[in-house]
Amino acid sequence: MTMSYNWFKVGLWVLGLFEIWVFIYVLEHIFSRRVKNQYPPVSCRSGHIRALIREIRTHYPNAKVGVDIGAGVGRLARAVSRGTGMYIYGIENMPVSICVARILNFLTGATRVRMIYADAFEYLANYDGRFDIGIAYLGPGMNYMLGPIMSKFRVVITLDVEIPGLTPTRIIDAGGGYTRYHGVGKYPHRLFVYENAGC
Repeated sequence: MTMSYNWFKVGLWVLGLFEIWVFIYVLEHIFSRRVKNQYPPVSCRSGHIRALIREIRTHYPNAKVGVDIGAGVGRLARAVSRGTGMYIYGIENMPVSICVARILNFLTGATRVRMIYADAFEYLANYDGRFDIGIAYLGPGMNYMLGPIMSKFRVVITLDVEIPGLTPTRIIDAGGGYTRYHGVGKYPHRLFVYENAGC
């Protein structure tokens, strides 16, 4: 009887912590949409990840350091690091997402991924150096912000949405399907590759 009761108490604690996390996560989504005017995170699809890793391995095998701009919980950063051997900086401005990303990095042993809690555009504008690759899965209405920081990268790859005013070097089909952006519409799964666009 005592053993079952203890497991019941543990289950209640876990459920309580999960409910608190969900509540905070929902608040973060509302904050990101209403206050910061940015789109809530969209989960990266497996087709995106495979196409991105294939693109980096094929065209940029010597790339050593990359940045996931708006990394969310770090899924894309961890997958790219694992699939290419690159060191990835994931920059995210939402506190719950960054906390979850750091926990997941620890639990999965992602030692080549470092999460940075900051506004990616401010951080990169003040960064004195250049990265090999920048990856952005930001959505419509946000990619225009990449223009001023393009010089920080040899290559920038955006998912689903192109950068306004710039012509991509390549457009890659990322396995069919589409992403629905909240209240904006559907965008086909594609990668937009920009080489030396900021030079």
